[in-house]
Amino acid sequence: MNEKRLVNVSIIAPNFNNGKYIKEFVQSVVESTVCPFELIIIDDGSTDDSIEVLDHYKNLDYLKIIRFIENRGLTAALNAGLDIASGKYIMRADPDDVLLPDRIEKQFQFMENHVEIDVVGCNVIYFNDKNGDNINNSNFPLEHAQIAAAFKRGEHGLQHPTTFVKGEVFRKYRYQKIFPGEDYELFARMLKDGCKFANLAEPFYLMRVHSGSSTTNLKIEDIKQTFKFRDQIFGVKTSKFWIYFYFQYIRHYRSFQMSENILFKYSHLLLSVMFYPTKLIKRLRKK
Repeated sequence: MNEKRLVNVSIIAPNFNNGKYIKEFVQSVVESTVCPFELIIIDDGSTDDSIEVLDHYKNLDYLKIIRFIENRGLTAALNAGLDIASGKYIMRADPDDVLLPDRIEKQFQFMENHVEIDVVGCNVIYFNDKNGDNINNSNFPLEHAQIAAAFKRGEHGLQHPTTFVKGEVFRKYRYQKIFPGEDYELFARMLKDGCKFANLAEPFYLMRVHSGSSTTNLKIEDIKQTFKFRDQIFGVKTSKFWIYFYFQYIRHYRSFQMSENILFKYSHLLLSVMFYPTKLIKRLRKK
């Protein structure tokens, strides 16, 4: 059997207490159609069995583990990964999610063929942690102008753990200590500095929806922080009224994803659409 092709990609995955998921995540990297140059997992002071699980992969020559004795937070873990990532491209992923087999290869090939692009993401399939069922697919804009417009509205123009970035670009930036909203702030700065973005239409990433995920426990203060970044970076002013509506849209959308009761599920979806009907219109136009 021929060995897999090695591609010059560093994967950065910060981990905190994802022991029950991390084996599936690492396996998805191992089973990818190409082999990454390095997989950097930054353990942020986990108190579960994460390290023990990772010990089973100690013979994986491209696996590098950075271990914090105490929890230092997501942005510190991400920056520690950036400090040692040496690949031509730097790819983000989260250890409670799963890479589809051709994600690395598809994004690598896209970047090799589109040298004008600095950051490429992709769509995702959201799936239920409890039963493994697919919930729905994301619907991110594909072209730079559309992605830029989303960021300027204070929205995420791409899904953070799907990003695949030129190493020479990513290494110029660092995540701010403020959390959450650290991903919006970083990519908004890249955008303002002239970096070019794209998204692949296909979903090459399985994103786990569970009670411990940050978006499930979102607070209105988190939304306020993101819009504060937006106002600072793009020189605009967001109304408190819109922040409240946007928070309700996200809250009900996540409740739609999490609910197992059909009545509650679609009631939350209806409420989500009521708070931000433009989202539904955009999705329907893509059909």
